[in-house]
Amino acid sequence: MRGVSTRVFYGWFVVMGCSLVALGTAGTQFSFGVFLQPMTEEFGWSRGTLSLAFGITFMLSGLMRPLAGYLADRYNPKLVVLAGVAVLGVMLLVVPSVRTLAQLYAVFAVMSIGLTMGVGPILTKVISAWFFARRGLTLGFYTSAGSLGALILVPAASVFLILFDWRDAYYFLGALALLVILPIGVIFIRNTPQEMGLEPLGGTADLRRRGGAGGEDSTPLFGRDATFRQALGSNLFYRLTFGYFV
Repeated sequence: MRGVSTRVFYGWFVVMGCSLVALGTAGTQFSFGVFLQPMTEEFGWSRGTLSLAFGITFMLSGLMRPLAGYLADRYNPKLVVLAGVAVLGVMLLVVPSVRTLAQLYAVFAVMSIGLTMGVGPILTKVISAWFFARRGLTLGFYTSAGSLGALILVPAASVFLILFDWRDAYYFLGALALLVILPIGVIFIRNTPQEMGLEPLGGTADLRRRGGAGGEDSTPLFGRDATFRQALGSNLFYRLTFGYFV
């Protein structure tokens, strides 16, 4: 039928790419626990000491989230994400070479940088740039990908531990990050729809094409971005915030 386009909106591919990156990076982070026993047995480190190395990674990754958000605003979000995945992959390949506890702490500290840049606010910013309408749905897909990554990669790393040893399991995770997750990000992620001559789904131009009436004033917070003060004055902001903490 004339005037009806069956072409898939490219933003859905962006969501897929961001979700797969989150699956790989978050899944890798959650898999650290399976390495606790074999590494303590080999090096003679206490479980508490080794757990502290893993804990520092989580702590630093959380503390650096605001910095990741700043980098996403200041520089190219896609390049920041890909750099984070690359750092994560390289550090995963370096872990099997550590011989001292100090080396392990240093490697995991650098790895936390990659984890911070590879997930969280940067990918959220990218998806939000593509979707004004259905933003909650798309961000839901993205955030659930991290849990799915844990569901997949923790058992996968455990299989490598059983069939081979803990070093091979780290090599597997590092190769996955560099050879699978990184290329997926390169191929599918785009910073904004404007880079491809498109408009965000649900943006004002998109609404006009669909025959929607009214402008920005008739669709507050939908079809456009809002300032922080405008967000504070909307019920939507509080519903989203409450839902996040739940």
